[in-house]
Amino acid sequence: MGKLSAAVVLALLGSLAPVPAYADGDPGCTFEEAFTPFDTTDGDNPVVMQTGRVVELRASNKTKCAWGRLSSGTPGEEIWTDRRRPDGSEYEGFLGYTRIDSGDAKYTDPFSNDGKVMRACGSSHGIIECTGWF
Repeated sequence: MGKLSAAVVLALLGSLAPVPAYADGDPGCTFEEAFTPFDTTDGDNPVVMQTGRVVELRASNKTKCAWGRLSSGTPGEEIWTDRRRPDGSEYEGFLGYTRIDSGDAKYTDPFSNDGKVMRACGSSHGIIECTGWF
């Protein structure tokens, strides 16, 4: 069986559940004092995809928020963040889902990670890869 593209997977998931109300990020979240956390679990940050794209989780200790960044990409490629409690409960996926519309990079909106862990995921040519959880 061939690989499903991320767009097909997202379309299927979208038909099963309503689109989350996180299109504009969480209130109070900004990109202030951004850094790339390296102390992740279950993976690395940033991640260089098989296609050469770079998926990165960025964070702000000032606002206790995080967001995803996809770079070295092409229009149509996708980036989003996932969030959950450290014990794995309360999983929320596809936060800030967006695509590169022009240029070679795209950020998601920022979301609160206070008391939760987050990761960034990207899709390029039907391949999905994610950073570790921070």
